[in-house]
Amino acid sequence: MDLSRAGRFDDAVETGRRAVEMLHDLAARDRGTALPALVLACTNLSCYLSNARRPAEALERADEAVRLARELYTIDRRHEEQLAMALGTLTSRLMNSGRAPEALAAGREAMALMDAYPDVLLSLLLEPYAMALAATGHHAEALQVSDRALQLQRGLAADQPVGSEMHNALGRVLSLHANRLYEAGRWEEAVEVGAETVAHFRESMAHSRSRGLVYLVTALTNQSVCLAEVRRLAEALAAAAEAVELSRELVAAQPEAHHPMLALCLMTYGGRLSDMDREAEAVAATDEAVQLYRKLAAVDRGAYLSRLAEAVSNLGAVTEDRKASLAPTTEAVQMRRELVADNRAGHLRELALSLSNLANRLSESGRLDEALAVGEETLELQREVAAANRPANLSRHAEMLRRQAVRLDDAGRTVEALALGEEAVAVAREAVAGNRAANLKILSFALDDQAARLENLPRLGPRQARRHGATPSYGKKKARKAQVMAREAEELWAEYQQASSASG
Repeated sequence: MDLSRAGRFDDAVETGRRAVEMLHDLAARDRGTALPALVLACTNLSCYLSNARRPAEALERADEAVRLARELYTIDRRHEEQLAMALGTLTSRLMNSGRAPEALAAGREAMALMDAYPDVLLSLLLEPYAMALAATGHHAEALQVSDRALQLQRGLAADQPVGSEMHNALGRVLSLHANRLYEAGRWEEAVEVGAETVAHFRESMAHSRSRGLVYLVTALTNQSVCLAEVRRLAEALAAAAEAVELSRELVAAQPEAHHPMLALCLMTYGGRLSDMDREAEAVAATDEAVQLYRKLAAVDRGAYLSRLAEAVSNLGAVTEDRKASLAPTTEAVQMRRELVADNRAGHLRELALSLSNLANRLSESGRLDEALAVGEETLELQREVAAANRPANLSRHAEMLRRQAVRLDDAGRTVEALALGEEAVAVAREAVAGNRAANLKILSFALDDQAARLENLPRLGPRQARRHGATPSYGKKKARKAQVMAREAEELWAEYQQASSASG
């Protein structure tokens, strides 16, 4: 344990492996006496392997710990805490291996095992359980669980010294809760909790740089995403750049252990560079992330396919040559279809995004019919996503509606475009009501598009309108409505530009 805390992960693994082997020998002679210690040793070894970035072996040891803990529990029901702990560890390892539905099942079993847990054990169980809930689409429950975990951990960490296990655990739970707030669309709160997380781990760095550095890099990366969502772009870029710099320091010390972290940091950094219109740098950073994830997925596809799909999708998004971007965009769709087949709730949102990107690229490449078909599938999936977690998806939903309406315009399907454009404006208004700064741009665009649509809408008499399913359009009324929308779009755009200038 001390070796792992000191960042000597490979040494911890070897020491833990020897302990497991010795206890297996003892269990062969006196199983009842040795079994409790063997369960604990297997659980600890799983954690050491995970810290050393050896997810397949870590999962194997977690499976072994649960199997042995079930045997122990069958012999003596008083060992329910050990079974719960082993199940909690298995939940984490399954999450690391991309097997979220199985992780959720293990987490639920652990939580249901006892009527009351000691606070320390409960805090350890709640962390992976909240992540499994979020990864399988149970966002409201995940937020409740992470809030419970945070309140519990604040109490446990009170008066504990910097660098202690409880102090570090509080930082992890802060990071967890910031992510859950982000997924719930509560971005300003996520930024506040994220800032506390970063400050927490900067403090930890003074006590143990090697241990605190890993946590700080993760916190900076997450905070970069949250800051971008509330249009604090300069701060978001700075956080992402620092995360890349620190993760390269980690890789220099332990390449195999920290390549996944560097890949994630580079992917986030590429997005922030793109936000600042530094496209060439964005492509370079994102492509480096893709290459790292390809190597990782070649070794453990289950653990890294989702991240690879995200990186490839991002590469398509930041590639300025839109025809060249079709290949990575199409590849991302294929990978996310594979992911959705295994875990629909956990990956449907990302598949909808990849399909939306593909529709955009097809349209820009002059393949309008294909773009319309893909756009229809996008909206079908996005409506399902929004039904499951509406607050976190309003902005994206509005943009997908708006884009498809534009494609319908291009295809001459004016009445359908008008209806979808009206829906886009309504959803964008809902998004602005929830977070004004983050959604001014999309509402401005939606209003501007709809105003132009009204201006260009042919005059339809009552009989012709009924035949097309539209409302009769009269010149003055239509012109006034278009003018009001266009004026509001200009005002919102000016507000957005002013906010963007203020944020850098």
